[in-house]
Amino acid sequence: MTWSWREVIFRLTQYKPKIHVLSVTWRPPEDHQVKCNTDGASRGNPGMSSIGFCIRDTRGDLIYALAKGIGIATNIEAETIAILYGLRECKSRRFQNVIIETDSLSLKKIIQKAWRVPWELAEKVEEIREIMQLVSATITHIFREGNGLADSLANIAMKSQSEHQYLRFQELPLKERRILNVEKAQIPTLRIRTRKIIPQ
Repeated sequence: MTWSWREVIFRLTQYKPKIHVLSVTWRPPEDHQVKCNTDGASRGNPGMSSIGFCIRDTRGDLIYALAKGIGIATNIEAETIAILYGLRECKSRRFQNVIIETDSLSLKKIIQKAWRVPWELAEKVEEIREIMQLVSATITHIFREGNGLADSLANIAMKSQSEHQYLRFQELPLKERRILNVEKAQIPTLRIRTRKIIPQ
């Protein structure tokens, strides 16, 4: 089927966006569990990178958080390092029944052996799996909108490439305290995606 230029212009001007809206909510862990949200960020992929993770209890209160620059890495490497650091911290604190929550669905599938491990991640993924067994950990996926505190922590260390540790809520910067309170209150965040469709 061929269209005239006039028809092409008409159809292009008739594009109508289809908006997909999903409510995303951070949930606290169950009794006798802790939740560790993790995030890795990379500018350039590969490029300057950083990680962030936060460990919270059943009330959603902060136990520990870290923001750390890691130099040059890819997105998936940064995400992997974030999970590894989070698990190491949980292991050092002798936590059990740990929930690792990441916004990287691909890494979740790699760790769960649903996808092949890239060679450059093999050693780190092996350690992740070993620690997960030791601390009885499970890994879950959450959209970025529900991973706000870990995401914000990773951004803190991106420019400075320094390390920041937070042992109490009061030590967090103002922005991160606000994010934690929103997540603790289980206030939904909207995930909005737009897809344009040509009318039939």
